[in-house]
Amino acid sequence: MKKILVVVLALAMMLSLAVSASAAKDKYELKLSTTQTETSMIYAGMKAAADKILADTDGHVVVTIYPSSQLGAEEDMIDQALQGMGIAVLTDAGRMSSYVNDMGILNMAYFVDTYEDGVKVMETATFKAWDDELNKQGLHPLCYNYFDGSRSFMGHKAFNTPADLKGVVIRTPGAAPYTKSIEALGATAYNIGWGEVYNGIQTKAIDGCEVQNTSAVSSKIYEVCEVASMTEHINLFNFVVCGQTWFDKLPAEYQEIVEKDFQECAYQNAQEVIAAQEDLKKVLTDNGMQLVEVDKEPFKEAAKVAYEQLGWTDLRQALYTEAGLQ
Repeated sequence: MKKILVVVLALAMMLSLAVSASAAKDKYELKLSTTQTETSMIYAGMKAAADKILADTDGHVVVTIYPSSQLGAEEDMIDQALQGMGIAVLTDAGRMSSYVNDMGILNMAYFVDTYEDGVKVMETATFKAWDDELNKQGLHPLCYNYFDGSRSFMGHKAFNTPADLKGVVIRTPGAAPYTKSIEALGATAYNIGWGEVYNGIQTKAIDGCEVQNTSAVSSKIYEVCEVASMTEHINLFNFVVCGQTWFDKLPAEYQEIVEKDFQECAYQNAQEVIAAQEDLKKVLTDNGMQLVEVDKEPFKEAAKVAYEQLGWTDLRQALYTEAGLQ
């Protein structure tokens, strides 16, 4: 009897070890890097996606978020994702234009007026072809529809017209869709990391920035900027992008869950960001900022130059037609 018991216990132990090994082998880990802080609204939206993915895959897909660029610069993280590492990045169309040039149009000044219009563009055959091209280059966007609001100019004085921005040094990301747009709107574009902007304005190395309300509040930009000119020139869509090699390792069932959960949580988070805009503006004014409503038509007219410079005038109209926006 003792021998039988020993055999049974041995078999049970072997089975337990086999199950444990299998469970460990079937766990897929993804490190999600972002410049956003833990207190930002979009971080909360990514956390919601990570939690949902963990639950929907019974713990087999673990997404860990690293805020405030803890893992390194965005471009370095994209490179690591391309090399097959379990890295994802919260990024945007401007940076993805380095891989699929025309995708950058989504970050151009006055490309779309609303979040919903941007989503319609993402549903076009043209945009889906860009997605396929990114896959071929080794990148796999898990979603395109996180949203952080629209960007406006913030500095020491009001910018009521493009002429008011002449000679004004404005921080903007370095990708061409941003720099060309800001230059077309009248300013001198200057690229430094977002973490350097507060000090740059404080020390007068730059005159101001163009930024969405969510980041203006979380970074306390109101401490160094007195005026926000509400041009709302760029609607900031954000993508979560991982490497195609890592994504291909996931079972088909998990691939579907990861994409679905990111897309659904991104959409829900976008609605929360949109709903919070008036409250965010109140935080800015309560902290001493003057918010100036501007006539956007002169800015929209000026922005056309940037589309011409990047060869996107016809593409812009074609996308509007395809998306049913005009």
